[in-house]
Amino acid sequence: MKECKYIGLCSICCCENKPSLFNGLSEDDFDELHSERKEISFKPGEIIFKQGTALTHFACFREGFAKIYYERPEGSNILVNIVGSGYLCESMGMFTDNIHHLTTQALTTVKLCLIATKNFDALLRSNQEMAIELISMKNKQSINLTTKLANLTYKNMAGRVADVLLYLRNDIYKADEFVLNLSRQDLADLAAMSKESFIRTLKEMRDAGILEVHRDDVKIIKLRELKQLSAN
Repeated sequence: MKECKYIGLCSICCCENKPSLFNGLSEDDFDELHSERKEISFKPGEIIFKQGTALTHFACFREGFAKIYYERPEGSNILVNIVGSGYLCESMGMFTDNIHHLTTQALTTVKLCLIATKNFDALLRSNQEMAIELISMKNKQSINLTTKLANLTYKNMAGRVADVLLYLRNDIYKADEFVLNLSRQDLADLAAMSKESFIRTLKEMRDAGILEVHRDDVKIIKLRELKQLSAN
């Protein structure tokens, strides 16, 4: 992680993976955004934002991974997303009811900056470019969620597991070989499957030579075949 231009403090503008939402902001804009900014670390398993609590801050991830999930009333969770460096964790509650509608929990040690929503709101109202970028970001998230819902509804189990593996490869770890920070239950939740079904399907892919799996170490051997499974 690069040193910040503000000695001893985290500055959003110098993050290695700066959120696109902050592109083009002036120094005065950053000063306004930083006026009540806090730099915080979370240990694995700690809750960053809790579903149902007041929305007072956004989180700009600098380091580490976290999972975002919906807590169902009966106690089970729906895993929505895995996020990491450069992700701006904001809430659907902004401009509506001002509460968090999802829970964000650290998977690894996480370092992030908390940005007060009132400062974010003020900057959005005065910066048209940033407001348009936020709309674009929300539209992309809506498209991704709609696509995911359609895939979970119509794809077979092998296709769902393939989707999860490709998502981890392309969007999270950005490599064909990676060490999982997720439990088997988390992976199953991503695929909307039982843990037993997910593990069985993963074993079938391993036996077919598409993957190598050693505990939490995963290596994709046959990417083409994995993409073909994802298309089913």
